[in-house]
Amino acid sequence: MRFIVPLLVCASTVCAAPKFRPQEIQRDFGVVYAVNVADMNGDGKPDIVAIGPAQAVWYENPTWEKHIVLDGATKKDNVAFDVYDVDGDGHPDLALAADWQPRNTQSGGSLQWITRQGAPAGGLWRMTPIGAEPTLHRIRWADVTGDGRKELVALPLHGRGNTPPEWQGDGLRVLVYRIPADPFRDPWKPEIADETLHIAHNFIVTDFDGDGREEIVTASREGVHALKRSPSGEWSRRKIGEGQPGEIKLGRTGRTRRLATVEPWHGNSIVVYSEAEGLWPRETIENELAGAHALGWGDFSGDGNEALAVGWREKGGGVAVYQRERAGSWTKTMVDGGEMATEDMAVADLNGDGLPEIIAGGRTTQNIRIYWNETQEIWTRHVVAEGFPAQTAVATDVNGDGLKDVITNGNGQTLLYVAPDWRKTVLHSGVNAIHSELIDVDGDGRMDFIGARYSPGLIYWLEQPANALRDPWRYHVVDSSAIGGVDGIHGLITGDVDGDGKLDLIGNSAQPKGPFANSLAWFRVPPNPRTAQHWERYIFAAGDAPGLSHYLGFGDVNGDGRPDIASAAKIPEGGNWFAWWEAPADPRQRGWNKHVIAENHEGATNILMADVNGDGIMDFIATRGHGKGVLWFEGPDWKMHVIHPDLEGPHSLAIGDIDGDGDIDAVTCAKDDFVVAWFENDGKGNFTTHFIHHDQAAYDIRLVDMDNDGDLDVLVAGQNSRNVTWYENRLHGR
Repeated sequence: MRFIVPLLVCASTVCAAPKFRPQEIQRDFGVVYAVNVADMNGDGKPDIVAIGPAQAVWYENPTWEKHIVLDGATKKDNVAFDVYDVDGDGHPDLALAADWQPRNTQSGGSLQWITRQGAPAGGLWRMTPIGAEPTLHRIRWADVTGDGRKELVALPLHGRGNTPPEWQGDGLRVLVYRIPADPFRDPWKPEIADETLHIAHNFIVTDFDGDGREEIVTASREGVHALKRSPSGEWSRRKIGEGQPGEIKLGRTGRTRRLATVEPWHGNSIVVYSEAEGLWPRETIENELAGAHALGWGDFSGDGNEALAVGWREKGGGVAVYQRERAGSWTKTMVDGGEMATEDMAVADLNGDGLPEIIAGGRTTQNIRIYWNETQEIWTRHVVAEGFPAQTAVATDVNGDGLKDVITNGNGQTLLYVAPDWRKTVLHSGVNAIHSELIDVDGDGRMDFIGARYSPGLIYWLEQPANALRDPWRYHVVDSSAIGGVDGIHGLITGDVDGDGKLDLIGNSAQPKGPFANSLAWFRVPPNPRTAQHWERYIFAAGDAPGLSHYLGFGDVNGDGRPDIASAAKIPEGGNWFAWWEAPADPRQRGWNKHVIAENHEGATNILMADVNGDGIMDFIATRGHGKGVLWFEGPDWKMHVIHPDLEGPHSLAIGDIDGDGDIDAVTCAKDDFVVAWFENDGKGNFTTHFIHHDQAAYDIRLVDMDNDGDLDVLVAGQNSRNVTWYENRLHGR
């Protein structure tokens, strides 16, 4: 099905558009047939490599000094190249396609490789022929066998003997060359991967199915196809998308892989195919370009969501970036409006700031430009740890260096990661913690870690020693189902429940079995916590919280000076509610009265208290973490307001003044939608959604000033994304 999706052109003041500054590093080069990046001199910096009709050159980062490695040794025109260490000397070589004759399907199309080995220092490189194929147009290195050694894939534009204008006849031959034992002297023998396609303008290589063997994904008149080599050497072809694409590039928005194409070849339309079972559905996001010829994906805004760079070469040419919004529309931002007749482009981070640049080469403009990415990140992502499912994370400075360190739990270990390099220390083994808190339990001025295992129920605390990095953190029990305590502890929160000036711990006993089934509890630190067998336990919602209660909120709801406690439950049987319990005069006694805020909220999980609209009355902010949606309930009658209706799996919630304007904002991370979002409050309870990062899930989220700059950053424990990250708040620098 073909259709045009909405396309918006917006200024950066309206939406988070990337911003670029052009720098021209080459003029009057001739047609820049291809550009790419590679570290050509081993200094760790990506350099720019380009070819023109007769030359192959590279530009040295950061001065962009030009180095010519091939000049006039091939028959014009050079048309494609790729970089790989062919001879194993530790230096990059170039495979090069030349003798470009697009209408001659009988001869031409030479293939060679060039190396500095055996060449004079600083001189032109040594060239060795590989083979030939009429209308040879694109080449790539790919590991199609999965042996760790790349093969050279060569793609002609047409089949042999095809004639214009229909270009019918035999299919073109997709050739795969394995590097011989002696690449200088031994013949390079081609293997035919396919010979059924016509007008194949380009291809990519990628390990589509994650089996270690890269596929060849072609864009041809017959559509988008993946060519795969079996371990026994047989090739198969699978159709991915309909259409008649020319250029092709693979990217990702959110959790979805997307193939971008130019259709038809040298055409006016940009078509995006989105990953699906069977054929990938296609959508046309642009149909008014003149001679579109180059594509590239990159996370230009640093938000984890790739955008598509597009270049065209006719009617003055141009470069633009297309960003996909969550609602499905695409936003177009112009990068160059006439100084670049784009023949080819590459996307790479040239200065190591984490944001990629666009490098483009021109056809009629005959120039090479870097478009420096000067997008101002509002949130900068920092990875603390990855490779394991983290369900909880808290932050505190354990070594007195002024930097916040992170304590998390993964694979049954409580782990400390020390800033700024996040060096790991194992604090304890043997418990899978689902949630955690920090309290100075023993009053020694050092924050201790409290963790909770869901079931069999266990709450434990680890005593921070004087030397947190060297000495052991002693293990103590707060409560445990093994000693007749709570079971099903999903959430923890701290607060001074009894008004004695010391923090207490609040948790749940969510399991529908055991001595405290379907209950909530709070725990008082005993007089001698280091020697006590367990803490003082007070059940305040005895059997009164069915439906697998999740997280908790703490605060004075009714203005009587006593802090109350709220919770939410997720399942239909007895749950799907938000409620709060009114504290009695003596919170150690039973008599906490339950007040239902709302019922029939599928997947209710999180609830926190705050005066959202500034009227002096306490409200609730809530999420349906096993369902959809973020909302708030306006006190005193709990009128519901929707903050975000369809965010899926917002299984975490934190509130605070994120933008520093004096009112309460909220932040969540959707475990199913894989997106971090914060909700800007205008002070009256009207919220604007801002997405911080895509491709991030969470089971737990905290607002904490990680870098001590006076604002609230976002700490995320990513269960499904298998990481711990924090997002640096740079709103005040806008």
